[in-house]
Amino acid sequence: MTIIDKIDKIAVVSLKNPPGNCLTAPDFMDKKTLEAFLTQNKIKALIIKGAGKHFSAGAEVSAIYKQVAAQTLASKITKGKELLKSIYDLNIPVIAAIEGVCFGGGLEIALSAHIRIVSQKALLAFPESIHQLMPGLGGTCKLKNFVTLGKSIEILLQGNTLNAEKALELGLADYICNPGKSYETAVALAENLTKGNSMMLINNVMKALKNAYEMPLHKALEKETLLFCELASVQAMKKNNKE
Repeated sequence: MTIIDKIDKIAVVSLKNPPGNCLTAPDFMDKKTLEAFLTQNKIKALIIKGAGKHFSAGAEVSAIYKQVAAQTLASKITKGKELLKSIYDLNIPVIAAIEGVCFGGGLEIALSAHIRIVSQKALLAFPESIHQLMPGLGGTCKLKNFVTLGKSIEILLQGNTLNAEKALELGLADYICNPGKSYETAVALAENLTKGNSMMLINNVMKALKNAYEMPLHKALEKETLLFCELASVQAMKKNNKE
């Protein structure tokens, strides 16, 4: 079960399936429902967290085998990847607040956020190899953004568990906070990032930054010019209206 709530202009998605918030399906929530909620409420930042002591222990292996038997696994994985891509593609800051375990599919969700805050006691891992499986929601592709090929091989085939300090060292985490404070820290960060900033400014900054990572430099610079001029035009119009 996934719960969507909000604090002012900050949306909160909570993964809820106690005790470990395991995922019963790769498409753990409806993409259109999330997008509609964010649009209708004019949300400026999104926080993803786990309900209770853990972020998510990843997929329920028994559920995977049931989906294999029903011949629905591939389609559900495709929907899950589309969901995670839509989260990453949001032009608002997306923050993962990580407590406890963040394994497998849970870590793939966290890596789809733009910012990751981890508790000092958090543990991150891709332990699928224990079951002779591998990440299936983009984990093998996302790791290249943070670590070398050699380190990726080690993390995936050995199923290494990373503590908060190691996750920060590798770039998988952006901030470490006191135990039990990841959500509180995420809310404070989201408020600081959005307070006083228009939706257009937030959207344009997010677009420009993602362009810089995904486009050739000359294309990203061209897009930056357009985004800057769009903001400047709005501010000039407001100034003229005041005079």
